[in-house]
Amino acid sequence: MFLETERLILRKFREEDFADYYVYAADREMCRMMGNYDLTDREAARSCFDWLKDKEERSYAIVRKEDGRVIGNLNVCAVPKELSGRPELAGRRGASLSFCLSRDYRRRGLMEEAVRAVIDELFRVEGMDYVQCGYFDFNLPSEKFQEKLGFKRLTTSVIDFDWSEEEFHSVENVLWRTDWHGTHSE
Repeated sequence: MFLETERLILRKFREEDFADYYVYAADREMCRMMGNYDLTDREAARSCFDWLKDKEERSYAIVRKEDGRVIGNLNVCAVPKELSGRPELAGRRGASLSFCLSRDYRRRGLMEEAVRAVIDELFRVEGMDYVQCGYFDFNLPSEKFQEKLGFKRLTTSVIDFDWSEEEFHSVENVLWRTDWHGTHSE
Protein backbone atom coordinates (compact mmCIF):
# COMPACT_ATOMS: atom_id res chain seq x y z
CA MET A 1 0.00 0.00 0.00
CA PHE A 2 1.34 3.40 -0.99
CA LEU A 3 -0.96 6.29 -0.21
CA GLU A 4 -0.93 9.97 -0.83
CA THR A 5 -3.14 12.52 0.90
CA GLU A 6 -3.35 16.26 0.59
CA ARG A 7 -0.30 16.85 2.83
CA LEU A 8 1.30 13.43 3.26
CA ILE A 9 2.86 10.47 1.53
CA LEU A 10 2.80 7.04 3.17
CA ARG A 11 5.56 4.82 1.84
CA LYS A 12 8.00 2.14 2.91
CA PHE A 13 10.89 3.30 5.07
CA ARG A 14 14.19 3.96 3.33
CA GLU A 15 17.68 3.89 4.78
CA GLU A 16 17.96 7.67 4.58
CA ASP A 17 14.91 8.02 6.88
CA PHE A 18 16.78 6.94 10.01
CA ALA A 19 17.78 10.47 11.10
CA ASP A 20 14.16 11.68 10.97
CA TYR A 21 12.95 8.49 12.66
CA TYR A 22 15.44 8.88 15.49
CA VAL A 23 14.23 12.42 16.19
CA TYR A 24 10.71 11.27 17.11
CA ALA A 25 11.41 7.71 18.27
CA ALA A 26 14.00 8.74 20.86
CA ASP A 27 11.40 10.75 22.78
CA ARG A 28 10.98 8.87 26.10
CA GLU A 29 7.30 9.69 26.46
CA MET A 30 6.67 8.58 22.87
CA CYS A 31 8.42 5.28 23.65
CA ARG A 32 6.18 4.71 26.66
CA MET A 33 3.03 5.48 24.67
CA MET A 34 4.11 2.96 22.01
CA GLY A 35 5.07 0.30 24.55
CA ASN A 36 8.71 0.41 23.46
CA TYR A 37 11.78 0.24 25.59
CA ASP A 38 13.92 3.36 25.72
CA LEU A 39 14.94 4.27 22.18
CA THR A 40 17.15 7.18 23.20
CA ASP A 41 20.02 4.72 22.77
CA ARG A 42 20.95 5.04 19.10
CA GLU A 43 21.63 1.31 18.69
CA ALA A 44 18.24 0.38 20.15
CA ALA A 45 16.54 2.92 17.88
CA ARG A 46 18.53 1.56 14.93
CA SER A 47 17.38 -1.97 15.68
CA CYS A 48 13.72 -0.87 15.87
CA PHE A 49 14.07 1.17 12.65
CA ASP A 50 15.66 -1.76 10.79
CA TRP A 51 12.81 -4.01 11.91
CA LEU A 52 10.23 -1.50 10.62
CA LYS A 53 12.14 -1.00 7.38
CA ASP A 54 13.11 -4.58 6.60
CA LYS A 55 10.88 -7.00 8.50
CA GLU A 56 7.51 -5.39 9.11
CA GLU A 57 5.86 -5.93 5.74
CA ARG A 58 3.36 -3.09 5.99
CA SER A 59 5.14 -0.45 8.00
CA TYR A 60 4.94 2.97 6.44
CA ALA A 61 6.83 6.18 6.96
CA ILE A 62 4.55 9.20 7.25
CA VAL A 63 6.24 11.82 5.10
CA ARG A 64 5.32 15.49 4.82
CA LYS A 65 5.03 16.48 1.16
CA GLU A 66 6.11 20.00 2.04
CA ASP A 67 9.68 19.07 2.97
CA GLY A 68 10.06 15.28 2.62
CA ARG A 69 10.53 14.85 6.37
CA VAL A 70 9.48 11.60 8.05
CA ILE A 71 7.31 12.62 11.00
CA GLY A 72 5.85 9.30 12.11
CA ASN A 73 5.00 5.77 11.16
CA LEU A 74 1.91 3.70 10.61
CA ASN A 75 1.71 -0.10 10.62
CA VAL A 76 -0.91 -2.43 9.20
CA CYS A 77 -0.66 -6.05 10.29
CA ALA A 78 -2.66 -9.15 11.11
CA VAL A 79 -5.05 -8.93 14.04
CA PRO A 80 -3.45 -10.71 17.03
CA LYS A 81 -4.76 -14.29 17.44
CA GLU A 82 -6.10 -13.62 20.93
CA LEU A 83 -8.39 -10.97 19.39
CA SER A 84 -9.23 -12.48 15.99
CA GLY A 85 -10.58 -15.57 17.73
CA ARG A 86 -13.15 -13.60 19.71
CA PRO A 87 -16.73 -14.59 18.72
CA GLU A 88 -17.60 -11.14 17.34
CA LEU A 89 -14.54 -11.16 15.05
CA ALA A 90 -14.28 -14.84 14.15
CA GLY A 91 -14.71 -15.57 10.46
CA ARG A 92 -14.44 -11.92 9.48
CA ARG A 93 -11.63 -10.17 7.64
CA GLY A 94 -9.76 -7.63 9.69
CA ALA A 95 -6.50 -5.74 9.97
CA SER A 96 -4.69 -4.29 12.97
CA LEU A 97 -3.51 -0.70 12.87
CA SER A 98 -0.88 1.08 14.97
CA PHE A 99 0.69 4.48 14.51
CA CYS A 100 2.74 7.24 16.08
CA LEU A 101 3.50 10.83 15.21
CA SER A 102 6.27 13.15 16.33
CA ARG A 103 5.12 15.49 19.08
CA ASP A 104 6.34 18.38 16.92
CA TYR A 105 3.56 17.69 14.40
CA ARG A 106 0.58 16.94 16.60
CA ARG A 107 -2.65 18.93 16.70
CA ARG A 108 -2.51 19.72 12.98
CA GLY A 109 -4.81 16.97 11.73
CA LEU A 110 -1.92 15.11 10.08
CA MET A 111 -2.41 11.79 11.85
CA GLU A 112 -6.14 11.92 11.23
CA GLU A 113 -5.45 12.54 7.54
CA ALA A 114 -3.10 9.54 7.35
CA VAL A 115 -5.23 7.14 9.41
CA ARG A 116 -8.45 8.00 7.60
CA ALA A 117 -6.77 7.33 4.24
CA VAL A 118 -5.45 3.96 5.42
CA ILE A 119 -8.76 2.88 6.96
CA ASP A 120 -10.57 3.90 3.80
CA GLU A 121 -8.10 1.81 1.77
CA LEU A 122 -8.55 -1.18 4.06
CA PHE A 123 -12.34 -1.05 3.79
CA ARG A 124 -12.91 0.03 0.18
CA VAL A 125 -9.97 -1.57 -1.63
CA GLU A 126 -8.97 -4.54 0.53
CA GLY A 127 -12.49 -5.43 1.64
CA MET A 128 -11.80 -5.70 5.36
CA ASP A 129 -14.83 -6.11 7.61
CA TYR A 130 -13.16 -4.35 10.53
CA VAL A 131 -10.03 -2.57 11.69
CA GLN A 132 -8.64 -3.23 15.14
CA CYS A 133 -6.57 -0.67 17.00
CA GLY A 134 -5.49 -0.26 20.61
CA TYR A 135 -3.87 2.06 23.09
CA PHE A 136 -2.49 1.90 26.61
CA ASP A 137 -5.01 3.18 29.16
CA PHE A 138 -2.78 6.10 30.14
CA ASN A 139 -2.65 7.38 26.54
CA LEU A 140 -5.66 9.70 26.64
CA PRO A 141 -4.91 11.44 23.31
CA SER A 142 -5.00 8.08 21.52
CA GLU A 143 -8.21 7.15 23.32
CA LYS A 144 -9.91 10.36 22.18
CA PHE A 145 -8.52 10.03 18.66
CA GLN A 146 -9.84 6.50 18.23
CA GLU A 147 -13.24 7.51 19.63
CA LYS A 148 -13.37 10.39 17.14
CA LEU A 149 -12.80 7.94 14.28
CA GLY A 150 -15.62 5.68 15.51
CA PHE A 151 -13.67 2.86 17.17
CA LYS A 152 -15.54 1.02 19.93
CA ARG A 153 -14.06 -0.87 22.88
CA LEU A 154 -13.63 -4.57 22.33
CA THR A 155 -11.64 -5.67 25.39
CA THR A 156 -8.87 -4.71 27.82
CA SER A 157 -5.82 -6.82 28.52
CA VAL A 158 -2.69 -6.68 30.64
CA ILE A 159 0.70 -6.71 28.95
CA ASP A 160 3.93 -7.37 30.82
CA PHE A 161 7.01 -6.20 28.96
CA ASP A 162 10.28 -7.80 30.06
CA TRP A 163 12.00 -4.41 30.00
CA SER A 164 9.55 -2.73 32.41
CA GLU A 165 8.29 -3.38 35.91
CA GLU A 166 5.17 -1.39 35.07
CA GLU A 167 2.02 -3.31 34.20
CA PHE A 168 0.54 -2.02 30.94
CA HIS A 169 -3.24 -2.13 30.38
CA SER A 170 -4.05 -2.28 26.69
CA VAL A 171 -7.48 -1.20 25.51
CA GLU A 172 -8.38 -2.92 22.24
CA ASN A 173 -10.91 -1.28 19.95
CA VAL A 174 -12.67 -2.20 16.73
CA LEU A 175 -14.11 -0.15 13.88
CA TRP A 176 -16.63 -1.91 11.65
CA ARG A 177 -16.82 -1.13 7.96
CA THR A 178 -20.57 -0.51 8.41
CA ASP A 179 -19.76 2.28 10.90
CA TRP A 180 -17.08 3.95 8.79
CA HIS A 181 -17.69 7.53 7.69
CA GLY A 182 -14.97 7.77 5.04
CA THR A 183 -11.89 9.87 4.56
CA HIS A 184 -13.47 13.22 5.30
CA SER A 185 -13.64 14.53 8.85
CA GLU A 186 -17.05 14.81 10.40
